[in-house]
This record gives sequence, C-alpha cells and structure tokens, in this order.
Amino acid sequence: MSWNLPTVERASTLEQVHRTLREAIVQGSIAQGTHLREISLAEALGTSRATVREAIRQLVQEGLVEYALHRGNFVRALSPLDRLDVYVAREAIEVGVVTRLLQARDAVDLAGLEAAMAELRRRARGRARPDEHVIAADLGFHQALVGLARSPRLDRAFETLAAETRMLLRLHPKYPWQDYIQDHEEILEALRRRDPSTPSLVSEHLRLSARLIREGISRDGDQAGTPASAGSGA
Repeated sequence: MSWNLPTVERASTLEQVHRTLREAIVQGSIAQGTHLREISLAEALGTSRATVREAIRQLVQEGLVEYALHRGNFVRALSPLDRLDVYVAREAIEVGVVTRLLQARDAVDLAGLEAAMAELRRRARGRARPDEHVIAADLGFHQALVGLARSPRLDRAFETLAAETRMLLRLHPKYPWQDYIQDHEEILEALRRRDPSTPSLVSEHLRLSARLIREGISRDGDQAGTPASAGSGA
C-alpha cells in the first residue's frame, strides 16, 4: 500500500491527523472507494489506531468517508455531477450570510475579506487556468465571507463544502482571469456599499460556476468519456 502520506510527529494532534487524511482524499492521493484500514494508516502516519479511528469518524461526519456495516470505512465515491450538489449547500450558506450582514446595524469589518481578495488577485493574474494556489485563494475568499457571520458552526460546515469544491474546480473549463477576479471584486464592492443586490450577486456567481463545471464535464464526456482537467472560479 503506497499513498505517499507524510509521517505525523508523535506530538501531533488529532486535528493534524484529520487534516492529513482529508487533504490526501481531496487531492486524490487516497482514491475514491479506498478501504481505510486503521492499522495501515496508523503505521503510515506514525500515530495510534485510536487517533486514526477518531479522525476517520470525523471524515464520516463530513461526508468524505462512509461506513459500511461489517466491512469498514471507505472513501466516499461520488461522480463530479453528484458533487455539484455542494453548490446548492454553498448558496444557502453564503447567500444567508450576506443577507444577515446587510441587515446588521453595525458596520462590517471587511479587512479579512479584502486581504483574501488581494491574495486571489495576486494568484490569479495572468493565468488561463488556476492551479492549486489559485483554487486555495479562491476558496479563501469565500471562507472569509462566511467567517463574517462569526459562527463556528457555519465555519465548520463550509470547511467540508470547500474540500468538495476543490475537487470540482479542477474540472472547470477555461475562464478569463480578468472575469475570475472581477466576479469576486463585485461581491466585495457590493458589500462595501451595503448593496441590497449582494445576495443575488453571490447566488449568480455560485450558479455560474456550477453551470460551467457541469457543461465542462458534459462536453468532455462527449469527447473523451472522462472528466475535464481544468479549473476556474468558485
């Protein structure tokens, strides 16, 4: 069994083991449908079975792993089209967050969102297709947006949705980097102005990305029978 997993130091926490396994699943180092055996993973990570068991339990709760009675835990196998449901959940959360922000009486501190926008602008500029750094910056913007609600539960929920979104963004067709940046800047600027149309902008942004991914998958499937290999906006 060779997954090229980094060894976890003895002093590492459950959170680090959980993050390592999740990253391997998201990146595809541990493929969909793989049987997650506690003993093998504990040896590969240099940690205890109990720690691995708890990390896997958390991944089950997040929907990245599924438990089969009398068989064990397996990386959840979903097609890209199945995973597009993640955008339905994201729209519910992100539109809800901006709606609440617009209703708040106090001014909203957008410093974190502005910093995330600057990072996305820096990473995306000039790229026809975003790499992992651009995808991370893109999701960082949306994570900062959700963080404005100051809800730990929403933050945890979005973290799982972001992991699935990372898998999908690799399947997104080409998208001009100028449009990529502008789409996010429009949301930020609308929040600055407390524009009542901000929820609609967020909804349109997410639906566009989902539609482009779906079209890219369908087009590539017609041509080659396999998913596309490019990425774009979140």
